[in-house]
Amino acid sequence: MRTVVFAYHEVGAAALSALLESGSEVVAVFTHRDDPAEGGWYRSVARLAAEHDIPAFAPLDPNHPLWVERIAAMEPDMLLSAHYRTMLGEDIRSLCPNKCFNLHGSKLPAYRGRCPINWVLVNGESATGVTLHHMTADADAGDIVAQQVVPIDEDDTARTLTASICNATGSLLATVWPTIVDGSHTATPQDANAATTMPSRSPEDGRIDWSCTATEVRNLVRAVTHPWPGAFSESGGRRFFVWDSTVMPGAPDVAPGTVLETNGTLLIACGQDALRIEAGEPADGVWSSGGQLAADLNLVDGMRIGRAMEHRGSDRLTKVLILGANGFIGSHLSERLLEEGGYEVHAMDLHTSNLEHLLGVPHFNFHEGDISINREWIEYHVRKCDVVLPLVAIATPIEYVRNPLRVFQLDFEENLRIIRDCVRHKTRVIFPSTSEVYGMCGDSYFDENSSPLITGPIKSQRWIYSSSKQLLDRVIWAHGQQDNLRFSLFRPFNWIGPRLDSLDSARIGSSRAITQLILNLVEGTPIQLVDGGNQKRCFTDVDDGIDCLYRLIADNSGRVDGGIVNIGNPEHEYSIKELAQTLVAKFEAHPLRENYPPFAGYREIESSAYYGKGYQDVQHRRPSIENAKRLVGWTPAVGFEASIERTLDWFLRDHEGRLASTAVTVG
Repeated sequence: MRTVVFAYHEVGAAALSALLESGSEVVAVFTHRDDPAEGGWYRSVARLAAEHDIPAFAPLDPNHPLWVERIAAMEPDMLLSAHYRTMLGEDIRSLCPNKCFNLHGSKLPAYRGRCPINWVLVNGESATGVTLHHMTADADAGDIVAQQVVPIDEDDTARTLTASICNATGSLLATVWPTIVDGSHTATPQDANAATTMPSRSPEDGRIDWSCTATEVRNLVRAVTHPWPGAFSESGGRRFFVWDSTVMPGAPDVAPGTVLETNGTLLIACGQDALRIEAGEPADGVWSSGGQLAADLNLVDGMRIGRAMEHRGSDRLTKVLILGANGFIGSHLSERLLEEGGYEVHAMDLHTSNLEHLLGVPHFNFHEGDISINREWIEYHVRKCDVVLPLVAIATPIEYVRNPLRVFQLDFEENLRIIRDCVRHKTRVIFPSTSEVYGMCGDSYFDENSSPLITGPIKSQRWIYSSSKQLLDRVIWAHGQQDNLRFSLFRPFNWIGPRLDSLDSARIGSSRAITQLILNLVEGTPIQLVDGGNQKRCFTDVDDGIDCLYRLIADNSGRVDGGIVNIGNPEHEYSIKELAQTLVAKFEAHPLRENYPPFAGYREIESSAYYGKGYQDVQHRRPSIENAKRLVGWTPAVGFEASIERTLDWFLRDHEGRLASTAVTVG
């Protein structure tokens, strides 16, 4: 059986070795370039392939049509992936139907996703495993062919557990591979309800939170100790690493992070119990014992360590400039920052309809203005503020078609001036990109780091918004690389909730889909399903979205700098038609239902008739949220129906309030 192997790192080398020992005909190996930043301690898959005279390749994208063609020319009977860091697409998997296998370092369905060896240690598991399963479009979700349990000793580290995983890999493949070759193997579907999926990890994930229990801190140390980047904390502005530690039961009733003992040892209080540091290292020093580390850092009993001791001062408010503060995101974000405390909001917009309740609130400062006119005011506040959020944009499909040049002028040209101000004054910027930059991307999940950004032909003016935003994303990224601009890009995916739009904006066609649907219900007109309403979107509650955005603002560690974050709910993927049906059901059950005309039914309409010529739509828009999970620990929590219900309720009550106000005025 001609086999093409995709492998990397220690586990990948173990899998390749097992196949070679079994006498398999490995015709090619695909791997990654060995990264010196990873320490060079692991076996090189490329070198192992060379030793056996097997051609090895390290393409940046094995799914590129050129590589798919080359792999097809190899005429493989089977594919095996082991610790390879790129998902293999359908074009490659289709070359070997039912004979594409992946080796994953956990006992699936638990710990799908990235870094399973590290995560099981972080979480203090007593056992893990190795699983061989069929490859599918979803990571680590295919039917299980074989599995072997790997016990975890309480003294295991990531390196020793990796060795155990490698041993299990060899014995598992030695047993099951002959059955795969002769076709006698069987497969068992995974229990999706029992699945857990873990995000990737970065060196910043090694930061120690001393409010955790000593056992939890020790688990983190075990999970990322040498040769991984290490668990770390700070003292007096100096970072230090903890390479080995011991839990000491019982501790005085003191704040977590308090140094308890420095005489020949180093003992630190945790949220529960204490941690004795056996080995550590200042970032600018050498590996040492805990006692020497305490001396090197000039620690004394009673000191507190960790980032909590290194903020700029609790009495200093973080100044946030929000341009377009009266909008959907801006008004909710202003509320959240003021509720949290510690922030001074400087807001600008043309109106205050969504901000009336904040006028007069301490630390909220509003200026009525236009970003295309009040440039001196903007630059002054960019210079004085700590964080800038330029939220002004034209973001409704009908405007893309009717006023494409105005969209470009506002969304790109005016915002570019603000970005240049941020570069000039070295001010951190958190910029709203858009889910629309992915355009007609064919990926099942839109990934910030790898998904292509694909738009339609020039005559489809619908794409001018996407192109404007994408170009500005690229300019911001370039400033980050060349000018050290501190930036984060966030991409909202169909946020819904109170203050989303107004029904008046829906009447002139400049609104989101859900607003237009609600207007149809309020006026008793047929719900118009553009192109049958089959386009799917992932609807995200505004409270969830603002929570993620707030976390980006609040994280001043530098961890989120240069990050691109999708903010959406991939579990809430529904078609516009399904959205409409849910809305109708909620509308019929609403307490104010009797105030409105009977439901007028549905009407299907072509997009060109609704939006005008030059419109082009996409059939799905589903985000990966791995970056949000990894960078700020965010996952959405608000249910779809609950979000729809409160969005509808706000629109109906706002409408009733406007009617009452009009009646009083007329009277």
